[in-house]
Amino acid sequence: MNEIYQKSNQILQDNINWLLYSDIRIKDGQNKGALFGWKNLNPKSCPFIYSEITGYAVTSFSWIYSSSGNYIALQAARESAEWIQRNMQSNLLVARPPALGIEPNDLSELFYSFDNGMIVIGLVNLYNITNDVNNLLLAKKITQALIGRFFDGEKLTARLDNSYNPMMKENTNGVVKWSTISGAYHAKLSLALLELSRLTNNPTYSKVSNSICDYAVKLQSSEGQFITNPGSDVVFLHPHLYACEGLIYSGIMQSNEEHHRVGLKGISWAIEQAESSKGGGVYSNTARDAVEQSECTAQLLRLLILCRSQLEKFIDSSKLDNVTQRLHSRLLDFYISNGNDRGAMRYQLSLESACSWCTMFSMQALHLWKIRNSGKLIWLEYFV
Repeated sequence: MNEIYQKSNQILQDNINWLLYSDIRIKDGQNKGALFGWKNLNPKSCPFIYSEITGYAVTSFSWIYSSSGNYIALQAARESAEWIQRNMQSNLLVARPPALGIEPNDLSELFYSFDNGMIVIGLVNLYNITNDVNNLLLAKKITQALIGRFFDGEKLTARLDNSYNPMMKENTNGVVKWSTISGAYHAKLSLALLELSRLTNNPTYSKVSNSICDYAVKLQSSEGQFITNPGSDVVFLHPHLYACEGLIYSGIMQSNEEHHRVGLKGISWAIEQAESSKGGGVYSNTARDAVEQSECTAQLLRLLILCRSQLEKFIDSSKLDNVTQRLHSRLLDFYISNGNDRGAMRYQLSLESACSWCTMFSMQALHLWKIRNSGKLIWLEYFV
């Protein structure tokens, strides 16, 4: 094994260990099973519990158990699912539920459709490895609430207040914040809706998925980028890549050629952005002062590996090899290599923080990189 392979595999294992054993995961008390969004390293603090990330955790821990048989991972997934069930309000979760010792914030009482969709994906994945019908029933309840309260017949409302009324979009200097509006990024909910439709034999879920993905298609510009922030030419890569993930998944699972084509076009555009990066990773957005972020870098690396055979039809193989190598090498730079938080990934290189979701995305990207030449790649079964 060469040095890069050994280093990458060590970071993959350290990613897993940090997610399971560090204090980013709450292991006792009222919020047992929840995950913090990130951990500040100097001074040490965990600012908030994050519902979306706890949903990702159910999926991540389910994947760790399914691939390694690690019973602690299975128990962690179950504890996260139990926390979700305890904290539901009218079958939905607020973005950042209140926690002991943590001050309420502006997201404490808001319901986000995307966050709840990621929770459904986790519950469905846990059901698939345990056959515990309670997880499937909980996934159905949340999905029905999602459709009933957020779906307008074409797209999803981004967020609701604590009385379940739609919230106004947020503007900063005249630019709309992507996470406060209906957007192409909602296409990622296809991972939940299509699998739930298959498990329950309910076509309603797949119809909603198709509608959300069709709406995402309308938001793609001619060059391949998705409009993330109306009122600006700037595109944020994180939600752009969410859209690609959902559309590719829908395209594969339903043999929907348009969804698949649009998703690949979005990946192709993201590859061009990565090629212009001085460090080799993916910038947070297309503005001149943007910095590289580990979650975007891991997202594009995953998609490049998963969609390699389709991308080769219109992108030169040597170019794909080069971008894949650059992304993989740069992702390793975000690794925290010592201390109690060894194994975590930084959100940005300049920030002294250990990011939970960045570590989950990294874990999957490094696993895919490890098996990229195995001939076993179709789609990652447990995708965060």
